[in-house]
Amino acid sequence: MDTDEKLWRRLSSASKDAESNEWLLKQQQKARRQKIIIATIGLAILGAIVAVIVLHYLHPNSPIYPTGSGSNGGNSTDNGNSPSSGNPSKSNNNTIIPDKSLIHSFYGIGYTPLNTQFPSCGATLANITEDIKILSQLTSRIRLYGQDCQQADMVLQAIRNLKVNMSVILTIWVDSNMTTYKRQYDSFFNTLKTYGADGNIDSVSVGNEVLFRKEISSSDLFARMADVRSKVKAMGFKDIKVSTSDLGSNYDSSMIKASDTLLANIHPFFAGVPAEQGSNWTFKYFNDNIVVPGMGKPAIISEVGWPTQNGTLNASIASVPNLQTFMDDFVCEANRRKVPYYFFEAYDEPWKIITGSEMECHWGLMTVNRELKVKIPNCPID
Repeated sequence: MDTDEKLWRRLSSASKDAESNEWLLKQQQKARRQKIIIATIGLAILGAIVAVIVLHYLHPNSPIYPTGSGSNGGNSTDNGNSPSSGNPSKSNNNTIIPDKSLIHSFYGIGYTPLNTQFPSCGATLANITEDIKILSQLTSRIRLYGQDCQQADMVLQAIRNLKVNMSVILTIWVDSNMTTYKRQYDSFFNTLKTYGADGNIDSVSVGNEVLFRKEISSSDLFARMADVRSKVKAMGFKDIKVSTSDLGSNYDSSMIKASDTLLANIHPFFAGVPAEQGSNWTFKYFNDNIVVPGMGKPAIISEVGWPTQNGTLNASIASVPNLQTFMDDFVCEANRRKVPYYFFEAYDEPWKIITGSEMECHWGLMTVNRELKVKIPNCPID
């Protein structure tokens, strides 16, 4: 081997050693970068878990699902806990965490679950269960407004699962469409078969404000009420009352005669009175127009409340302070007088947004995200 070849091999070997060292250095640097990335991802995941836990303890009643305005009231997805998913009896969490801001001061409350607008639906037992956990700390009675999307089944199932003492006024929604009525009618009797024996169904309202909307005649409505009553009794549920709910101004002797209970929706806001006068106006109107002519039948203020934004009618102004004023004046006084009522309503209903009538979706004691707008009066009632 000549001197030049030896020199070339030494140089070649040195070059390979250098390349090997450079490759090793790059691999070590790459490994360090990967460790840093993995550690960063791990810390991010840990931080997210901690944030969720903290959020849960700070806001245990906040819903973990998207909400928004629209025809179906939001975009909550079915998580397998609704009757339509084939698993009607299970909910993720049936533990009620007491909330000091909630006081059992309401005789009753009107309630429409999120995502119960047909045909989009999307309501879940899990979400309704969270609502009932809150409502059970405010009242022993709730009122629903329809049967669509299996809302009645899920409400009654939530009550069953939570083992809370709550009664429900169900509603067969009535409009000018017989297809709608048949769907609601059939759904109601299916609900009755499944949950009637539990004893939580207080009564059924055949329609709500259908005469006010002039969608069917009073004679047609009364015939439907008689039919429902006959079938309910034939099923053995003799204590479930059958009525309709409408504006107090629509009550006359024929409606009184057709009803087991007089359910009158009375809203001082639409009388144009200031919030400070709303309570006294409501009691007087209820007594003069419903109780006195009521033939001794049980009478209930089936809706009463105050909107919180986007509306003015004469001296009536929609605002949170005015809701607080009216509620403070009305609730404890109604409890003292033993006047039965269903406060309207539990939660805002963003799906009711109509151009020029934005006020309709802002009657809730709470926002659609279950955030309390007001301080609850301290006058507990059974």
